[in-house]
Amino acid sequence: MPTQGVEEARKAVNLEYPLNNPDEYKGRLVFTVLFEPPSDLSSISSAITDLFVGDEDDGGIASGNKEEALQSAEQTLGKLKNLPISGDRSPQRTNRQVSVYLPLGLQYRDNVAYENMDLGALGGAAELGMKSGANALASMIDAGAQTLAAGFKGSAGSALTTLGATKLLAKVPGLGDELGGAAKVAGRVTTNPNTRVLFKQVNLREFAFTFKFIPTSQKEAEEVKQIVKFFRTELYPEDIEIDVGQSKLSVGYKFPNKFAIDVVYDGEEVATKIKPCYLRDVGVTYNNTAMSMHSDGNFSEVEMTLAFQETRTLNRKDVEEGGF
Repeated sequence: MPTQGVEEARKAVNLEYPLNNPDEYKGRLVFTVLFEPPSDLSSISSAITDLFVGDEDDGGIASGNKEEALQSAEQTLGKLKNLPISGDRSPQRTNRQVSVYLPLGLQYRDNVAYENMDLGALGGAAELGMKSGANALASMIDAGAQTLAAGFKGSAGSALTTLGATKLLAKVPGLGDELGGAAKVAGRVTTNPNTRVLFKQVNLREFAFTFKFIPTSQKEAEEVKQIVKFFRTELYPEDIEIDVGQSKLSVGYKFPNKFAIDVVYDGEEVATKIKPCYLRDVGVTYNNTAMSMHSDGNFSEVEMTLAFQETRTLNRKDVEEGGF
């Protein structure tokens, strides 16, 4: 028969671990579910439906009249610019929350991506021209590839002349690759690709946390069980269903909720901030080191891993002024 404490744990919205000695764990990770109201796009749906599913008399695309269909499309697109779209998309904190002890090795990783680009000889020359000034760049563009070709003309037997020959042989139709390669081997020269590194993008940050739960009471064991269920529930999306006869068919998904993740010590926020995240992975291992159970059937040891990804990338201002 479940005790009163167990029943309270099952109904709890705000879960925490540990329960029995929380004062010893002032460092906490607090996970709060965020609710983001969806935008109401019904007005857009109605306008598009009128355009594409109109009958033969309303001038829609279905009418088959090209001029009327085009006019209808233009009118619909004009209306779309002024259609009302309701819904405050700012995420709001809910009362669904889990507070757990701060694990060892709290890790943040900021990273960006770069890519390589081969400018070639002409691109390298253009880069120099841009750095030298507009006049230098203009003269190089006017001269085009001929400027570079003239540079490869030198005294007989020079490396520059040999390099020029390999470039010319590489342009022979049908045999360019073979002749150009042979010339490079024989002349022992090759072109410099003038590779440069280009900034590409900021990568989304990811966070992983591992928790080991060793409940010391029936109530705490039930709390751990509810914590695991909480995260597994929030991982999955809700179905968008339609009725098909006596059954329901899933035709889409609603986005899962985002999470706010706060690192706190003694009730005060500490460490680098984390932007709203999606929960991507939940892993649970029961009784990893020993097979023993509580009298009510709950496991004596539970290990849980969570993986999150921020919903948008950071910028310099976020770090300098926002504390992220």
